[in-house]
Amino acid sequence: MNEGQLFTNFVIIIITFIFAAFFVAAEFALVQARVTALEEMQAKRDKPSTKINRAIKMVTNLTEYLSTTQVGVSICGIILGWVGEGTIEALLTDALSLPSWSLNNSVIHVVSAIVGVLLLTYFEVVLTEIVPKNISIDIPIKTLMFVTTPLHYFHITFYPFVWLLNSSANGIVKMLGMKPADESQDVLSQSEIISLSRNAVKGGELEHNDLLYMERAFDFNDKVAKDIMIDRTQLTVIDINKTVNDAIKLYLKTKYSRLPVVADNDKDKILGYVFNYDLIRQKQINGDVSLAKVLRHMPTTPETTPITEVLKLMISTRVPMVVVVDEYGGTSGIITDKDIYEELFGTVRDEIDNVSDNMISKIDENQYRVDGKTTIYDFERFFHVELKDSEDSDVVTLSGYVLDNYHNIHEGETIKLADLNLKIQDYRHSYIDSFIVTTLSK
Repeated sequence: MNEGQLFTNFVIIIITFIFAAFFVAAEFALVQARVTALEEMQAKRDKPSTKINRAIKMVTNLTEYLSTTQVGVSICGIILGWVGEGTIEALLTDALSLPSWSLNNSVIHVVSAIVGVLLLTYFEVVLTEIVPKNISIDIPIKTLMFVTTPLHYFHITFYPFVWLLNSSANGIVKMLGMKPADESQDVLSQSEIISLSRNAVKGGELEHNDLLYMERAFDFNDKVAKDIMIDRTQLTVIDINKTVNDAIKLYLKTKYSRLPVVADNDKDKILGYVFNYDLIRQKQINGDVSLAKVLRHMPTTPETTPITEVLKLMISTRVPMVVVVDEYGGTSGIITDKDIYEELFGTVRDEIDNVSDNMISKIDENQYRVDGKTTIYDFERFFHVELKDSEDSDVVTLSGYVLDNYHNIHEGETIKLADLNLKIQDYRHSYIDSFIVTTLSK
């Protein structure tokens, strides 16, 4: 091979390397770039950009344009194999043919062929695969903007060939009983969305509070009335036979703006509720009348009703309080609109809330005082643990769970749940008022 041929071949190899790197960079840029980022970039411009519109089209029709880049990579690979291997082998053959090596021709050709393939493979992998791939992963949008225009025209030129390849591949995939990539939907699961959002928080693209609201929103859809209700043992009720003046006294004592009204002082017989506005207005007329005069209707819902449906019920009936009933029709508890809002926004304290009323309060670095009325869901979420068989249990509170699983427990005893030690505090009347929870180092 003369010097003119060697020079020409080297120029072809270098140009092919550049094109191969271009197609690999384009391939990874297309995969890494997100349509939302491109649309946001377009929205910030005063005048729409043709290049950005083309980039959006490419990312939207990902399978088609990935096939285009693969065609380009394949063409470059064929050229490098055809020209490059022979050129490097010829150079090595000339070098090894020098008298100082004293090698016969068969050995020279074998060594030249092996070393030529290894060298060409090394440079091809490093310069046309790894380097452009890393660049595209690091700056996908900038890379995509750089390759968009030439890739667009290459796609137009080779479109018939790309279409033929895609159609052939889709036919084979369908024969195997699967859907082609362009027919399947790119849908993310809840866990994938949360995982991506956590990465966005780490990268500074998303506020931690936004992630918190997102996690609560997903949890919100999985909860039912029983999970967030105020248990019947905590309800303050008033009998229907009491007067408006009696209800006002109870209102001033408890500061609850709405009070459930029952018959025969039985919480299983909730008739409705009274509103403090109605009570005060009626007192100005006659405060000695029965509560039936100002009684308002309160809807009921089963324990298993999703809280999204409970909220819809409140909105449709324009009643901010709902009775939760068990399978036998007895009262399990109530849900207020505030209970639902707090599932999304966290604890919302108003003028009558006592800051010391937290169900879980920190004592020191690894110890907490936990109220027995704390729901199992809130306990698991706060301490990031899962209590065994809690999902299959009918109990709602931590106290109920412990008593249900440890029948012979006594005050002062310590039990282990998950990675926590729970010391029983204030055990009276078959109910545990509070626990001292100690977190164990893993």
